[in-house]
Amino acid sequence: MPHPRGSERTARPIRSSETRGRERKILLTCLSTLADVVGYDGLRSLEPLSRIVEELPGEGELAKFLSLEECQMEVQRTLPREERKTYAAYYTTDRGIGILASEASKLGGSGLVVADPFMGSARLLTETVKSIGVDRVDLAWGIEPLPLPALVALASLVTVLGTSKVKVVVGDAFSLVPNLLSASDLPRADVIVTNPPFTRWKFLPKRYRARLLRVVEDLGYSRYLTRREMGLQVLSMFLVDHALKEGGFLGAVLPASTFYTIYGRGYKKLLLERYNLMAVVENSSSSFSVDSGFKELIILAAKGDRHHGETAIIRVNDSAEELGRVDIKELPAFLQMNWLSLFSPLRDLVRGLFERGLSKGTLGYWGDLGPDMVRGLEMYGPDFFFIPNRYWSVVEDGGDEVVISRGEDTLSLNRGFLVRCLRKPSLYARRIEVSPDSYMLSIPPLPLEELPPDVRRYVRWGERSKAAAPAVRAFGDRWYSHVFSQVESKRPFGRVFIPDKVDLAFRRRGVFANYSEEPVSASKNFYLIRGSGEEAKLIAAWLNSTPFLAVLHLMGRRISDTWTRLLENDYLELPMISPDPDVDWPVREAFDDVKARELPPLWEQLGEEYRERLDRSVIRAVGVDEGVLFRIYSTLRDLARSGGSSPLPVQRT
Repeated sequence: MPHPRGSERTARPIRSSETRGRERKILLTCLSTLADVVGYDGLRSLEPLSRIVEELPGEGELAKFLSLEECQMEVQRTLPREERKTYAAYYTTDRGIGILASEASKLGGSGLVVADPFMGSARLLTETVKSIGVDRVDLAWGIEPLPLPALVALASLVTVLGTSKVKVVVGDAFSLVPNLLSASDLPRADVIVTNPPFTRWKFLPKRYRARLLRVVEDLGYSRYLTRREMGLQVLSMFLVDHALKEGGFLGAVLPASTFYTIYGRGYKKLLLERYNLMAVVENSSSSFSVDSGFKELIILAAKGDRHHGETAIIRVNDSAEELGRVDIKELPAFLQMNWLSLFSPLRDLVRGLFERGLSKGTLGYWGDLGPDMVRGLEMYGPDFFFIPNRYWSVVEDGGDEVVISRGEDTLSLNRGFLVRCLRKPSLYARRIEVSPDSYMLSIPPLPLEELPPDVRRYVRWGERSKAAAPAVRAFGDRWYSHVFSQVESKRPFGRVFIPDKVDLAFRRRGVFANYSEEPVSASKNFYLIRGSGEEAKLIAAWLNSTPFLAVLHLMGRRISDTWTRLLENDYLELPMISPDPDVDWPVREAFDDVKARELPPLWEQLGEEYRERLDRSVIRAVGVDEGVLFRIYSTLRDLARSGGSSPLPVQRT
């Protein structure tokens, strides 16, 4: 059996006696089921199974064993945790199966081929065959890399269809599907239902990753590979597309990250070019995969009809609720980048605000307006490169020298080696305007003996104390200069600072973006925006306004239940307020009033005069009716009370 992680094989973990007993029960249940279909003599003719067949339970003993349906669920739990993660063995829930099987049954015709290239124990495939109707299905085929789940799948499918209409293959789908289809050993499918693996790219060996990309490129999907580091589920869906006939039905469970990451853009493009996307479905209370914990969506689509018309946006809980229909192909770019936004009650409010502002010219796309953005500095060993730190405090900060102390040790560092910076967002969570009192040590790549004595002593202390160990390991002899190199190449100085990620609940934060009168630097926990003082004020006002926080809530990449982020490319694709001195001066005035205040958590600000003044000035500058603002307030309050539209964590990127 080809290993899903390439040619490498790892030692199989030792099973507990309980796990071995469960595996034996599953094996005997499946063999008993197959024996009922093909007869005991048929099984005895298979030499590897002959001895096991003699141990099959009699009719009275069978009650001690699992039912076939129980086997389909239990078999995934016989895998050790790490192996289960490697194979992404998370099977589809009853709710997900019900949605996919029901929609697949609506495909017309008979003589159908139904398939799942990532089959697991075939719960989804079996129920889909039943829902379509046995008399309408000519063949069901599936692929599964693990022998025991494949045996369970075989037993399940032959029980429904008989042996002549079932083909189960054990192995790696990426190796098997292209070859079996080209050799006509497997026919292309009329229906594919699947919950493909979403093993994280970094957990796959390099050689196997290279082979996956080569397979997908050879099948003709190169132009849909938006980056070389992919989600495995995206490559899986290219393989699924290759195996599906024109006019066929596709139903798939996919991690939500597929629809907002850069690597997922290529697959979204393929859907819009080659499919009619009939529905996107969200499970509001849980995942569509058993024990997964990741947020997932279901897509329902027909191949071979370039996307046209509207897609149903559906949320399921105890019942299905259609949230509306949208023409996804006609979505503006800021909604197209994240399909999770389609489920938000803020969607139409933000869309109306943006479209109105863009049409009037009061908003423009960030990338067109040109405020320069750069990521803050990354450092190896913060308790060495940040000053003050857990070992050293600043005792004198004036003139050309900054004096630091560690008990009896005192050093004077020339200000030319220090860069004023913001250290971490939590330090500036209650006030927009900041005056940073931290420094980063920026030492040019000179030989150690050419550095000033106190700088040299500090470097040697960093080596002895191990505070600088990460930098020493990463950069060798001139390890102390890696911050200097970034300062020289990136010029990381700005007046507006966006946190890398933020808790949407705003339990401890009263601001989103920080502002400095003078350009300073920041750690990698921030994005820095350059610009003149007046332009920086306008940008900081926009980023701290409630309308923008609605955008963040709508468009952010969820990385946990409440934490979200936007990446640099995301900001560049979003509209932002367009500078116009004749219109935006009230925004800057309102910003001056609020920037130095000590601000409570965001939700406590709603209704306060200073908050409404800032928000009203932004809305007026954009040229939108102020009623939008109060609808945004109301919707955000509802989301805060409910914990948001999606309380589940989603896959990290």
